[in-house]
Amino acid sequence: TWRWPVSKMSKGSNKRTRIGIALLVLLTLSGCVIASTADLSPQSHFDFPNSNVTPIGPAKGEATNFRIFVPSNVDADMEETAYQRALQQTGGDMLIDVYKTSATRMINLVYFNIYWTTLTVEGTAAKMEIGKQKLK
Repeated sequence: TWRWPVSKMSKGSNKRTRIGIALLVLLTLSGCVIASTADLSPQSHFDFPNSNVTPIGPAKGEATNFRIFVPSNVDADMEETAYQRALQQTGGDMLIDVYKTSATRMINLVYFNIYWTTLTVEGTAAKMEIGKQKLK
């Protein structure tokens, strides 16, 4: 079988080339956080007057949005998706004591940037029964 002629000099330079290419790929594809927010709120949805709110347990949900050229923002659809994913785990109607975080990350390429935003909501899932309380 035929093989490429390899000398001791080319073995060393081949290894350096591979390391250089690996570092270039690593630096090119490494993303960095360019914006981050955190927010606390007492509840995710409106609880009706004369309703019983019963905590179920912890819940967590995420939603992610990708864009090219322009950073993506957290919008109402993204928030609703994150809340629904958190509530699907426990079967709750709402989240109480909500901790909401978002982080926008970027991959900087030569001719364009790729941005993605991740919204995470955490809280206590709760069931809400409407109209069962006796008013005084």
